[in-house]
Amino acid sequence: MFRLVRSGHHSEAVKELHEKYGTFVRLGPNHISIADPDAFESVYGHGNGLLKSEFYHAFQGGPETDTFNARDKAEHSKKRKRLAPIFGPQNVLSFEPRVRSHIQKLCTQWDLRCDEAGRGVSGVNWVAENEKAVINVCAQFSYLAFDIIGDLSLGSPFGLVQAQKDSSLSVESVDASGETKQGTVEIPIVRTIAGGLAQCTTIGLFPSWTHSIHMFLPWNALALFDRLRFLKLATTLVDARLKRGSGKDMEDGSGKRNIDLIDKLIEIQDENGNPLPKEEMIAEAVLLLVAGSDTVSNNLSSLFYHLAMQPEIQQELQAELDKHIIYDDSHRYEVKEGVAVPGYDVVAWYDDIKGLPFLNACVKETLRIHSTVGIGLPRVVPPGKEIRIAGQTFKPGSVISVPSYTTNRASVWGNNATEFQPKRWLDDKSGSLSKYFVPFSVGPRACIGRNLGYMELMLIAATLVRRYDIEALPITKMVTHEGFTREAVHCEVAIKRRKA
Repeated sequence: MFRLVRSGHHSEAVKELHEKYGTFVRLGPNHISIADPDAFESVYGHGNGLLKSEFYHAFQGGPETDTFNARDKAEHSKKRKRLAPIFGPQNVLSFEPRVRSHIQKLCTQWDLRCDEAGRGVSGVNWVAENEKAVINVCAQFSYLAFDIIGDLSLGSPFGLVQAQKDSSLSVESVDASGETKQGTVEIPIVRTIAGGLAQCTTIGLFPSWTHSIHMFLPWNALALFDRLRFLKLATTLVDARLKRGSGKDMEDGSGKRNIDLIDKLIEIQDENGNPLPKEEMIAEAVLLLVAGSDTVSNNLSSLFYHLAMQPEIQQELQAELDKHIIYDDSHRYEVKEGVAVPGYDVVAWYDDIKGLPFLNACVKETLRIHSTVGIGLPRVVPPGKEIRIAGQTFKPGSVISVPSYTTNRASVWGNNATEFQPKRWLDDKSGSLSKYFVPFSVGPRACIGRNLGYMELMLIAATLVRRYDIEALPITKMVTHEGFTREAVHCEVAIKRRKA
């Protein structure tokens, strides 16, 4: 299993093993992978009593656990109960203004590339070809996702969209008012997070008592250095944000409050009425940063790849969006610092798009086919309990998992399970598929930020597909590399502005 994880394609390898050996595959001395879509509820659902394995110990980067790596059920339940209201549907809507402002900034960058490409001019990270701009959408969506989630979780965007590179300056100091002074060291945020997750995934395969040893082995040195440097940056930014106090009095021009995660964390009190410790705030903010960026960037890259490869699906989606996102560019451009940028209203509003059937179908199908967390998340059968799944009995101490990349391509999805077909979500059988659709997992450990992630996917997809045509090239290919998640690394497509 160690070699599979290091290969960067272990979800695909596990799928091949199941195709060869059947439903049950042994991944380690005591770890059984179960390729059965009906097993999700049994392994991850409410009331089954299974525990997170020691694999998750490797993901604890500081003194405080978070809602992902906390293995103790009581501790996790307490943390989740505190945080769950923050990510309820209504609270998530309070984050919408910040999300939309960053989408607007990406539109500014893409409009510039389209305008330049229309004149036959290429740039640093785009190439003009037949009056279209050829870009790597994976990099673009990584920049956007990290800026959004950095702004929400740390109170400050990394500025990757504006810089158009994976680089954010370190923070040298923070004054009493919370204002930061940037240093001169550049931190590759995207690479650091991906490398850190890959390192944790590899180390987590070994017994927990060896994790500290593996962390300091020579081949882990770079990832460890990047990880520690990033944690220092995150800690400093959260500290600065806390010094600035509540951001509720800040307006962004949309008429809605400009609220971030720190605003919500400040409001949380424990059972004795005490505020959340700063260490716990930092742990949860970093978790949101890591989890929120991967889901958004990888799935958007996958969606754009499939829309480019299947223009008939793209055109059907654009036809739906054209009816609900209507704007006139002649009235929507604003001049900021001498530069004309798209007005705020070129970005979709969630209320206008959240019920669009084909848009939802495209987003759901992307979540299914890409399977961002494609590996099986391990659970251990606790002492004094046995569990029976798919005709097999697992005794106390057994580690079991269900690989979503494999089950998302199982026969329950039909003969076209390996194809991107959004209309599967619109036919009469779609209701029966819902129980197998678990992109954010199920049960008490399901992704707490799923409402936020889904809103981001919908807003970004709706705005960009409405505004740009996406075209495949002979070189268009989706390149992935898997650490903990299936990272979309490189995919070149051509984009061109559509007429309003």
